Amino acid sequence: MSLKQKIKQAQDGIESARQQWKDEEIVVAWTGGKDSTVIMHIIKEMYGEIPFRVLFNDSTIEFPEIYTFIKKIKKDWSVDLIWLKHLPEDLQSYNASTNDEEKMEIMRIAKINAINYAISEYDIRVFVSGIRWDEHEARSKETVISKRRSHSRVHPILQFTIDDIWEYIKKYDVPYVDLYDKGYKSLGEAPFTHPVADPHASERAGREATKEDKMEKLRKLGYW
Repeated sequence: MSLKQKIKQAQDGIESARQQWKDEEIVVAWTGGKDSTVIMHIIKEMYGEIPFRVLFNDSTIEFPEIYTFIKKIKKDWSVDLIWLKHLPEDLQSYNASTNDEEKMEIMRIAKINAINYAISEYDIRVFVSGIRWDEHEARSKETVISKRRSHSRVHPILQFTIDDIWEYIKKYDVPYVDLYDKGYKSLGEAPFTHPVADPHASERAGREATKEDKMEKLRKLGYW
């Protein structure tokens, strides 16, 4: 399937969501990473704007480059941004811990807690998410529209590969965080994400391994 066809599929998925739910019920999950930024760009190209709210789930320990990028795109693209920091009790637990494994576990749960808080606090019925089939085995069986207990999720770019993402970015001059040019294949929290020297390593090789091993369980709890 060509990139053009995959873009059309992504557009169809987004438009399908818009036909089923009101704009104010739809929220784009945006990390500042390449995949969710591509979704934002596709939406902006479709409608001339981003007609949905956008959620940035802020761990407070993202890379400085991510924060700079989020602020720039928010301004340049007129993004209606929900900037949600992790819940105070989770951040307190994280800061109090002196064990790296425990700190990583706290952050994993904190992200899920923040997602669940946002659903309730901001009356979210649908998240538009930038996950892809090829980035992790736990996501390989996901569907374009996925029903959850408290909400639904729309995954417009499931069919994109990592090469498709970069082809799209280069073809349409989509801005991205320059950490990708410095050996980072995937971006997570700064303390737990590292550049990868091997160009043939898996996309998520620089992410903390324990989380990757638990991805299936985390997704059942509400992770992307």
